[in-house]
Amino acid sequence: MYPGNKRKKLWREEKERLLKMTLEERRKEYLGDYVALKTIPTWMEDLKSKSESDGENTKDDLQGKKSLSEKVSLYRGDITLLEVDAIVNAGRWLHILCSCVLKIFYSSMVQV
Repeated sequence: MYPGNKRKKLWREEKERLLKMTLEERRKEYLGDYVALKTIPTWMEDLKSKSESDGENTKDDLQGKKSLSEKVSLYRGDITLLEVDAIVNAGRWLHILCSCVLKIFYSSMVQV
């Protein structure tokens, strides 16, 4: 067996092992702290909490600002601590995507 094939076989075995584990079992294998995605608020949740802390009427202000803002979250911190299956460095394409998402988000915030 070639070295590359052996690595592929080991990778497949590890993948199958991990896929059979429950979330709690996988968490026991983490080397340190982690950030669960459910703890990161979406843009909408973040906007609501900021509006409430400012004393604004969130129900009227947030009408029509749903969809993308309910699905996207912003995270500042060490992305290697995120409890995700993979981290992909998309480089330039990520910058382009983020720019487009931000334009869509801010344009939806202006249209009230």
